[in-house]
Amino acid sequence: MYIDVVFVVDKSASLSAEDFSGAIDFIYNVTKFITVGSTATQFSVVTFSSDITERFDLNDYSTNATILNAISGLKSITPSGSTYTYDALTFVRTSSFLSSKGSRSNADKTVIILTDGQSVNYPRTAAEADLLKTNLGAEVFSIGIGSALSASNVELLSMSSDPDSYYSHHVESYVDLCSLIPTVVPKIDPTVTPAAVPGCPTAAASTSPVVVAGVAAAAAVAGIGLTALIASLLEKKVRGLFGKNSKVDPYDSMTRQGTNRAIFDANALNDPSAREVPAPDV
Repeated sequence: MYIDVVFVVDKSASLSAEDFSGAIDFIYNVTKFITVGSTATQFSVVTFSSDITERFDLNDYSTNATILNAISGLKSITPSGSTYTYDALTFVRTSSFLSSKGSRSNADKTVIILTDGQSVNYPRTAAEADLLKTNLGAEVFSIGIGSALSASNVELLSMSSDPDSYYSHHVESYVDLCSLIPTVVPKIDPTVTPAAVPGCPTAAASTSPVVVAGVAAAAAVAGIGLTALIASLLEKKVRGLFGKNSKVDPYDSMTRQGTNRAIFDANALNDPSAREVPAPDV
């Protein structure tokens, strides 16, 4: 399974050094569970504020050990500037996924945006996110952190792929990002089940995972059946296991069984035993 993943990380002045370190810890903990390499998953990190910086390309590191060391080194970055999210998304669309940067034509493209605030230009941010999804076929995850954004923030939801209940998340603070590890990692690579690790606060943050009530509400808003909506989420898993062109029939007997299982196990996405360890300082 080939996956190219770009983390797009807010480093604007609204973050403290500790906040930014928490964002790096999250990236570290996501990456450590997934096999890195030219025949597996590749990662890139782009930071943004008033300036956009590609910290490393998709093909700069080919082993978990080397990329985790590089991620740890990002903790030395000092937050500054304003939130030019649209510039970051433009850069990712036009540069990060070039073959010269290591992007592979047969790889699924995934973009994960971490931000603690509204961008300086919402319409341009929404438009650039749409181009990532439509022109590149990228899956876009948006993760909002803190009180300046809410789980229902229009910009946060507009950046993410559909359905929002799957692709958009929110936590109350950077220390709570660890609560998303068990949810986000399998969405990037469905073949991976992250192990529980120590260090995450026991009080769960406000997130947007797929829970029974949330799925039912989303189905009602969308005007479709609960089975059909959950089937669309199951299709992500199927594509990960059997290829991006695989499809799910929501009325197939196996799909119905999977749907019932998904409803029964939905709260597992909020597993409170999931924990995180910080990236080592370098």
